Parts: sequence; structure tokens; C-alpha cells
Amino acid sequence: MLLPRYDVFLSYSRADTQRIQPLVDELRRLGYRVFFDVQSIDPGEEWKKRLDNSIRGSRTLILCWSEHAHGSDYITFEYSRAQALHIPVFPWLLDRTPLPAMLEIQGIGDPDGVKVAAMLRRSLGWTLTLRRTIQAIAAILIVAALAVPIWHKLNPPPPPNWQFQGEVTDLKTRMPVSGVDVILKLADGKTYTAVTDSSGAYTLQNLPPPPPVHIHLEFRKQGYIGDSPIVPSTEAGFDPKLEKEP
Repeated sequence: MLLPRYDVFLSYSRADTQRIQPLVDELRRLGYRVFFDVQSIDPGEEWKKRLDNSIRGSRTLILCWSEHAHGSDYITFEYSRAQALHIPVFPWLLDRTPLPAMLEIQGIGDPDGVKVAAMLRRSLGWTLTLRRTIQAIAAILIVAALAVPIWHKLNPPPPPNWQFQGEVTDLKTRMPVSGVDVILKLADGKTYTAVTDSSGAYTLQNLPPPPPVHIHLEFRKQGYIGDSPIVPSTEAGFDPKLEKEP
């Protein structure tokens, strides 16, 4: 089926043009795209192909049924083709002419075209313009949702900073030593410092990524001889020992 170009295909007899014009005007005022063919079909024209393309390009069909429409080959083809394509058909009864037996649906009998448009509005649903606007917004959201992970994959965020922590204790008493200057040296020569707290703990924070395989640590405190070990950067809770100077 073709993509819809019209909200409504109006099937009617040209003898009823003036009677249905208020319906056409009101539907268009409400924002619906109406296929309202006021041209006559030439006898030699491939009229079935022309009508078929227009019906396929419409979401719904309003059948303006009357004594003039009864028995028209064109109108019979229009509502029959719409049903075959599963396009909803909504009859509007312009007089007391019975609907075809194949249309097992109740028609609207109000003669006022403006009121008929109001009655059909719920059945016709959203206009094509609104539908396409919603579809465009949905498409943009989908594209954005797909683009974000792709963008992150192509532009990964920088690795986060890392930290190293541990404790310092006295070699003989095994007691924590506070006020120890802890100095971390990286391969590029940069140093980062921390001081142990009352429990001997220290944390070197906001170290630049990526973490090296090994780091060089120095521990200094007046009156103590400090270790100067090289340890793995992932060895959390490293516990060096300080020895009091003799």
C-alpha cells in the first residue's frame, strides 16, 4: 500500500457536490487532508487505476450515499476497493436510499455536514500532519538513542583518576604512626604526597590515569627510618614499617 497522502477519500456523486461541500470545508478546517475530486473522468481514461491509486493513498473513505450514488460504477468500485484494502469506510446518508448489503456498518443520517465532521472526528483520528510530526519526533528520539552509545564508543571518556591508600606502623611496637609524610613518585617524575592520620592511615587521591604497574613510595618522619619500597599500584592497604632511629 502507498504511504498515505490523504486522511480522507471522499466518495460521492457529483450531483451531490453542493450538499457535501460543508463537510469538505469543515474537515479541512480541522486539519484533515481530503481527496475531493471535482473533475470528471473521461470515458477513455483508465479510471480504475486512477481511483485505485487515490484510494491506496488515503487512510479512510467517507461514502456520501444517496439516490445519485446508488448504481454508480465509480462509487461501487471506490467503497469496494477500500474494503478490500482494509481501509475504514464511513457512510454518510444523504437520503433514505438503503446502503449496499456488503456495507455492514451503520451510516450517519444527520444532513448537516459540519455536524457530520464532528461525529467522524474520533473515528478519523489524528490528522496526517500531526501523525507525521509525532513520527518525526519519534524518529529523532530513536536516532538520538542509537547515536549516544555510538558516540561514546567512538569518543570514549577519559579514564577516571585513581587513588592509593595504606597504613604505616612502627616496626617494633606494631602501633600506627601518625604524621608520616608519604611521597609517591611516578615514572614521569611527578610526586604526590599525603600525611598519615592518628590511625596511621593515608590516602593518595586524584592520581592521573592510567595507574602504572608499580609505584615508588617514600615514608619520612623525624626520628624514624622510613621504608622506600616499590610496590604494585593495585596493592591497596600497603602496610610499610618504620623503625625508630637509634
